[in-house]
Amino acid sequence: MKNVIIGTAGHIDHGKTCLIKALTQIDTDRLKEEKQRGITIELGFADLPNDMDLDIGIIDVPGHEKFVKHMLAGIGGIDIVLLIVAADEGFMPQTKEHFEILKMLKIKKGIVVMTKADLADEEWREVVKEDIKDNVAGTFLEGAPIMEVSSYTGQGIEELKKQILEMAAQCGSRREDRRLLRLPIDRVFTIDGFGTVITGTLMEGSVGTGDEVLLYPSQKKAKVRNIQVHGNTVTEARAGQRTAINLAGIKKEELNRGDVAAYPGLLENTRMIDVRIDMFDRTKRILKSGSRLHFYYGSAEALCKAVLLDQEAIGEGESCYAQLRFEEEIAVKRGDRFILRFYSPLETIGGGKILDAAAKKKKRFSEEAIASLKIQDEGKDQDVLAQIFLEESFRLGDLAEVIRKLGKTKEEAEELVDALLEEKTIKKISENLLLHKTYLSDVQSKAKALLENYHRENPVSSGMPKEEFRGKLGRLLRTEDQKKLELLINDLLQGQAVKEEAGTMSLRDFQVTYTEEQKKMADRLGAIYEKAGLEPPLTQEVAAGEKDPRLAGQILGSMHNRGVLGRLNYQYYMDAAALKSAIDVLINTIDRQGKITLAQYRDLIGTSRKYAVMILEYADENKITKMTGDCRVLYRQED
Repeated sequence: MKNVIIGTAGHIDHGKTCLIKALTQIDTDRLKEEKQRGITIELGFADLPNDMDLDIGIIDVPGHEKFVKHMLAGIGGIDIVLLIVAADEGFMPQTKEHFEILKMLKIKKGIVVMTKADLADEEWREVVKEDIKDNVAGTFLEGAPIMEVSSYTGQGIEELKKQILEMAAQCGSRREDRRLLRLPIDRVFTIDGFGTVITGTLMEGSVGTGDEVLLYPSQKKAKVRNIQVHGNTVTEARAGQRTAINLAGIKKEELNRGDVAAYPGLLENTRMIDVRIDMFDRTKRILKSGSRLHFYYGSAEALCKAVLLDQEAIGEGESCYAQLRFEEEIAVKRGDRFILRFYSPLETIGGGKILDAAAKKKKRFSEEAIASLKIQDEGKDQDVLAQIFLEESFRLGDLAEVIRKLGKTKEEAEELVDALLEEKTIKKISENLLLHKTYLSDVQSKAKALLENYHRENPVSSGMPKEEFRGKLGRLLRTEDQKKLELLINDLLQGQAVKEEAGTMSLRDFQVTYTEEQKKMADRLGAIYEKAGLEPPLTQEVAAGEKDPRLAGQILGSMHNRGVLGRLNYQYYMDAAALKSAIDVLINTIDRQGKITLAQYRDLIGTSRKYAVMILEYADENKITKMTGDCRVLYRQED
């Protein structure tokens, strides 16, 4: 069954509510005040019976200018609009405002219904028709049917119903994947014995009894106890249906009109979004950067400041890219449409499209930022995804975050991801971390510059200690995520931009070269260690014996990396040949007798306990031996 939502729009007292009653036999004015005053104040709802396997819901909106915000709460999720124009009055101010809103929300189908046809003669009705045609020229309603009806006499009602059904049958289906569930709440109430009930139009996705939903922006969880569609209890509701959901685990007081019931993790709370703003074709207001505005989205309203990114100000019919900064958290989705009204006087001026539903602060007139927004505004899905990857790469965002920003299902996004991988626009660093080639190039440039500077300042050092490299690279990349930093370093190593040797990082083609003086120093240092054998002096003491202790320390590190010296620990080097001989004795002895004590080993190599301990700890650290009780045995991987 296809689900279709129809909404009314038009000036006050042009017969919207009466028309719906004539079509459905349902009076959508349910409030006592509405009955007393004879005007619609709140949203009203009805369903249109038919035998065409169509589930058609109708939303009746207020026509009075004081209740535009209520109209906006219901009109956003419709498929077809009935633009109501009374035959005895024609296009009125509120008709024009509603029509501008409909255009801004990109409603694609509609019928112009000329009500109260019995109150105007044929000549006047023709004048009104021409006025209607002039007002809708060049819009989605140009060429749309103009149906003359009278809710009082029944004139044209059946013909209008037939036209509605034909148009509804042509509407496309909405996406019903449960992971896309999104229902902007337009009513909250309680029912004795059941508890909290919310109603709204299911924009996307589906929901079933027993499902868990997350309420945004409060982030409270609730469970679906019961579901009704058009007053009938069902086990599942789908996109495009007017739905009432009985929630367990949450109180009425914890919910408000404008909150969104959604699949957990679908949305993200934010105080900042990037948008394209389009001013109405008919507005006398000028929107300046920094203006305070009322922002209407779904069934909600929020206050924000508009920071225009590529203009100082815009007026009638003009557009710009902007960042909206909110006074409270909201939860929206990329691609959503919205309406803007001036803060004071409260006047509808335009609307637009959400480009980034959880944006970072941007500088005005930044060419990079404007180019990015242009791609997100006009680009194909693959181009937009590439741009999101680029921006999320600099934040090291996970794949799940990228998919959420795109607003697609996992499967839809994966197809686009595969295409970007194939063309090498992005690269898979780990299962959940895919990064843009531009970002990886930036990482490589920063890493190379870091090591070039280190080599320049430390010409005889074989490389920067890895932990120092990791820390400095992390600061350059503005991240403290050690796991992701390690992934980036591994990618640098695989790409052969850098190399790792003995716990140090260096440029791939870097090699230590000594000057004549440095060679002499290396020879002197080597002789010290060769003479010391198994009882070397402190590194600090050896370096202090040279005119340039810092340079001596670097040369010692270089000699270790070249295999001339072994490093027992951070305080002691040892002649590599002497160390190998001591290790050979250790291995051979254990091979013969199965184990060895510290005292036995000390006596075997003829040194003091201090040095015997250092050599044994070196053997343990390098998985040559391991402790068992007070003895050493050979390390066995299979153990």
